[in-house]
Amino acid sequence: MTTLRNDLELKKVKDGFCYVSRGPEETRRLASVLSKYSFPGLVILLSGTLGAGKTEFVRGFASGSGWEDARSPSFTIINEYRASTPITHVDLYRVERNASMEFSLEEFSRDGSIVLVEWPENWDGERPSDVWKIVFSVPEDLKSGRGDQNLRFLEVLCEGARACEMLERFMLGAGCELEEAGR
Repeated sequence: MTTLRNDLELKKVKDGFCYVSRGPEETRRLASVLSKYSFPGLVILLSGTLGAGKTEFVRGFASGSGWEDARSPSFTIINEYRASTPITHVDLYRVERNASMEFSLEEFSRDGSIVLVEWPENWDGERPSDVWKIVFSVPEDLKSGRGDQNLRFLEVLCEGARACEMLERFMLGAGCELEEAGR
C-alpha cells in the first residue's frame, strides 16, 4: 500500500489501482483528485450494486471539475454539466440491457466531454478507446448488516494509451514521490 501526499492510500494492480473508501466523503475526495487527471474524450465506466457509491463518485468528480450540483440522472438518463471541461453523466440503470440507444458514448467523448456512465453493463454500443473502469464493491459482511456500513472497495483500471498514461500520472502523484504507508 502506498500513500500519496494527499493521504489517499492506493494499492497498485495491473493497469490501475485499488482503493478502500471509508465513506461517501472519501469516495468524493478520490473522485475530485482523479478529476484533475481527466481529459476531454475520457469515458469513465462506473459499475457496482445499488448504493455502492457510483453517484457519490460522480458528485466528487464534478465538484473537482468546478460543478457543484451533480444529480443522478436515473430518470432523465443523461445530465450534462458545464464544468471546466464539459461532463456528460449517463445512468443506464433503467435502460434494458442491450436496448437500442439514440446516442453513443463515442459521440459525447468526440464532442470534448468527459463521460461518466453508471450501469455500463446495460450498454451494448461501441466501446470508446480511452476508458477508466471503476468497479465499486461492498464487503460480504456488510451485506448481512455487520461491519462498517460505509466501507467500499474501488478497483480503478484503464484501457487506451492516454487513459493509462493519465491514471499512471495520478498514481505517481503528478510528479510527487510515492511514500510507503507507515500506518
